[in-house]
Amino acid sequence: MNGDQRRPDDGMDNDYLWDRRGPVELEVARLERLLRGHAHDVDAPRRSPRAVAVVPARARRRWLVAFAAAAMLAVCALGLRAWVQQRLQWETGAPWQVVAQQGDVRIDGRKQQARALSLDGTLETGANAMTRLRAAGIGEVAIGQGSRLRLIETRTGRHRVQLQQGSLWARVWAPPGQFGVGVPGAEVIDLGCEFLLKVDAAGNGSLSVLSGWVQVDNLRREVLVPQGARVRIHGDGAAGTPHAQSASSAFIAALEAIDARDGDVDPHGDDVRRLLAASRPQDAISLLVLLRDYPRLAEGPLFERLAHLLPSPMATREHWRADRMAVLNAWWDALPYPRVKRWWTQWPDALPARSGKLVDWLRTQGDG
Repeated sequence: MNGDQRRPDDGMDNDYLWDRRGPVELEVARLERLLRGHAHDVDAPRRSPRAVAVVPARARRRWLVAFAAAAMLAVCALGLRAWVQQRLQWETGAPWQVVAQQGDVRIDGRKQQARALSLDGTLETGANAMTRLRAAGIGEVAIGQGSRLRLIETRTGRHRVQLQQGSLWARVWAPPGQFGVGVPGAEVIDLGCEFLLKVDAAGNGSLSVLSGWVQVDNLRREVLVPQGARVRIHGDGAAGTPHAQSASSAFIAALEAIDARDGDVDPHGDDVRRLLAASRPQDAISLLVLLRDYPRLAEGPLFERLAHLLPSPMATREHWRADRMAVLNAWWDALPYPRVKRWWTQWPDALPARSGKLVDWLRTQGDG
């Protein structure tokens, strides 16, 4: 092939656009100048494909970890929801299983190794005896010596027993109101909690709350008792004003003196002054219930004492005269107890109690 032979396909010898040889047209030169800043630099170092992929790979790993964690949480939430729903379901009238007993235990008057308490059945314990049952699927119940208990209703959403006399321990993890214990003249309603109850044959006794809240209802008055508090129950079903289990004997005596007169005392009198002199920050629940049930007491120093124990912008006499319930609600919210409706926060109540601790509770419940 000689030097002036044309390329075999298109005859573009000396064509500037082909190999930048030959003359260049003015319009082509102008376009080159305009586009020079966007030209590809063949001498520029190339980025490593591996370096470019490092960040996306880490991002993908983080995303996968986050997705796996979210999926695991979703599975756990669904599993927990299914477990709770299964726990709350109960066949209407199904018997309660006896899980432990010692000493003389009788069911419907027959002395035997008890295995279950049937609907309308009565469980009795003799001296130095006790028995423990599963309360449907929502918790446990135990009764101490000299007790008589009757199962009067059991179905999904509602379980009721009647403590005719003796001592009872209950530990329930369920929505408020599903479990209740009848005593002469009143009903003790579980609001998601653990409690101890003791009554004699005349219905006199006491209730001590270990966790959560319990409501005592005698159709005339409702009393809410928080964890760490105790309340007296009278034979006519009336409940006194709750007080801290650690309250002094002087405080309890003054409190019961005011309750005995249904709050009809001088707001500035000796009964109130003795009560306030023995009060501590832990006794705020008692003062608050007194003001709720006997609002006339707000005329005296009890109001200032409660305002000091539970500070609130609403705690003024002007607010009290304008909207008493708003002030009471503000104080109620300031109490250092879990909220009544947050029963699920008391999840330890879903766990079995230690037997030794339970026996001690049943022996000492109601003292003081």
